Amino acid sequence: MATNKRIVVNRFGGPEVLELIEEPVPKPKKNEVLIRNLVTGVAFGDIILRKGEAPFQKPPLTPGTEIVGIVKEAGSNVTTVKVGQLVAALPFFGGYTEHICLHQKELIPIPDGIDPKEAASLVLNYLMAYQLLHRYAHVQQGEKVLIHGASGGIGTALLQLGRIAEVEMFGTASQAKHAYVSSLGATPIDYKNTDFVREINKYHPDGMDVVFDCMGGRNFKKSYQILRKKGRVIGYGSGHLLPTLMTIMSRKFMPDGRKASLYFLILSKKTKPHWFREDLNTLFEMLLNRTFQPVISQSYPLSEAKAAHEMLENGTVTGKILLTMNP
Repeated sequence: MATNKRIVVNRFGGPEVLELIEEPVPKPKKNEVLIRNLVTGVAFGDIILRKGEAPFQKPPLTPGTEIVGIVKEAGSNVTTVKVGQLVAALPFFGGYTEHICLHQKELIPIPDGIDPKEAASLVLNYLMAYQLLHRYAHVQQGEKVLIHGASGGIGTALLQLGRIAEVEMFGTASQAKHAYVSSLGATPIDYKNTDFVREINKYHPDGMDVVFDCMGGRNFKKSYQILRKKGRVIGYGSGHLLPTLMTIMSRKFMPDGRKASLYFLILSKKTKPHWFREDLNTLFEMLLNRTFQPVISQSYPLSEAKAAHEMLENGTVTGKILLTMNP
């Protein structure tokens, strides 16, 4: 009998709770497709899930936000994809596995000529960056944009896509990563040893048009303070959610011409599924045209998921971390 390897979290904790198990390969239902997974990304959402900080989630569970794989078997009602086709999906949970069954509506065919690893790097990081820039901030050429966490996976994607959009970019990062941030077209700001509000005021006393804030809390409040009139700050991720929401609500009761909001990809995909399909296809087309080159930090085999989590948590990552499966 064919077996499937999968990472399971049976108790919340550090990377050591990521256990590799073997089980029968799942069978697809009539509207489902069995995917032989090739690549899955490692994201901060996976760490939050592993630690028990994700709401309404209880073990046992399997992390894994995004996948790229090959259709191995299709249910009797499946009409959207074919066996042997390379596809991408964003299930948010369950991607750390060699095989996964998903509803056909979850799958997006990947054009010929795209490397599976590069495709996997787009599904979460670059999709989020694209939607933050174009669906939520609606950036315009020449606008001034501050990106917090600029050297991370999503920060890197924001820098690359922001450069294509021809905005003037600033990025917070540690001193060691300033050369990297500069290479992607942004002016780096040392968030550890300087106050980013003071630094931004040196460059543009009238403030920023857009700030993308993954930190939340007090950082989000300071990001709001450096907005110019009609500026907008958009929070994403899950950092210090309650104080961030309080800042947003206070601005709604005391409007001053600036805007603060939160972005959640999981809600965007649920409420506007056509955006997910349209935007990912746009990114695939850009990748085929080599409009940008996805930055992949490192790839680990599925069996080394613990090491991948440790690398992401130690803060040294520039770009995307991937888990690959045995053929």
